[in-house]
Amino acid sequence: MTSRRKVVGLTAVILALGCVAGGVTATAASANSNDTDRHDLQHSTRNYEIGLFGDMPYGPKGRVQYPDVIADMNSRNLEFSVFDGDIKNGSEPCYADVDGSAQKAGQPDVYKYALNLFNQFRDPVVYVPGDNEWTDCDRPSTAGPTFDSVDRLNYLRQVFFPDNRSLGSRTIRLTRQSSQYPENVRWARGPVTYVGINVPGSNNNYIPDGDIKDGPQAEANAEYAARNAANLQWITDSFAAAKASGSKAVMITLQADMFGDSSATPGGTTIDPTDHFADTKALLARATVDFGKPVVLVNGDSHYFTVDKPLSDDAGNVIENFTRVMTFGSSLNHWVSATVDPADPAVFSFHQHIVTANLPAYKFN
Repeated sequence: MTSRRKVVGLTAVILALGCVAGGVTATAASANSNDTDRHDLQHSTRNYEIGLFGDMPYGPKGRVQYPDVIADMNSRNLEFSVFDGDIKNGSEPCYADVDGSAQKAGQPDVYKYALNLFNQFRDPVVYVPGDNEWTDCDRPSTAGPTFDSVDRLNYLRQVFFPDNRSLGSRTIRLTRQSSQYPENVRWARGPVTYVGINVPGSNNNYIPDGDIKDGPQAEANAEYAARNAANLQWITDSFAAAKASGSKAVMITLQADMFGDSSATPGGTTIDPTDHFADTKALLARATVDFGKPVVLVNGDSHYFTVDKPLSDDAGNVIENFTRVMTFGSSLNHWVSATVDPADPAVFSFHQHIVTANLPAYKFN
């Protein structure tokens, strides 16, 4: 994750949304016993709950506590869950089987390790990539060898997105943007269109002049330019799909905390770690206003739970039908749920779930 200022988050917020049945057409897939897609429309008037989580497991502590998160989420009847990036911490090496680095180091393939954990969830899981598993893999600051970030992204795509199914013991169908960008996805349940986009922390993988901590600048910036164009198109296409289906709300999940502070390099150059999210935020602002209905952005990256309204127009007016939900992570191994009730004017309500087994032993002097 990138450095962020820490603000006080709300512990519980109810977000008022409208309701109506809607759907997005998914690509074809053969039916199987785990298919839950039949609930898309005919159950559009029933309540359901989804899970929101990310930034775990981080290091040895996270690997001990993550199973308790999985168990807690499996104890709920979740329609699906969305993981908003970072399957490991940023200082751990990106070992993989694709180049034999995992075997050479006697370490597990971190991608297949995470895949196995996702498939321990009883209900479907949609995974959106974070920076720690690809953009940061070429940093010398990792505790092991550095790897090519683009190579790791391509490997990640092979492991997690081989078809149009979600992860989890039960699966749902997803519409993927393309074979080049399979991590960009869309699906629907009842009144809501859901979208996943590969927008990672670390300035969206853009490396400005003067940034000395990242890998090859030319490669990173070329990757950023192509993926960013695809991301902007996917946002546009997804709002169009939501309108066409009659959805009354859109939820978008990405990894980056796009609302942060500037920082200075050792050479004194000021770098804004969020400047290459500017066009994403500008498009979200215009699309949200044009949609005219509630839009929720879910992200991780900064590791604390908050619900706020950080998006404004060019005149500084807060866009009030846009709400951001940020999930727990790192040393805070807990999760957030969103309850969808189409019969209630509120429709979405967000709740924190503190996993009791993961609470520390508090000490005071």
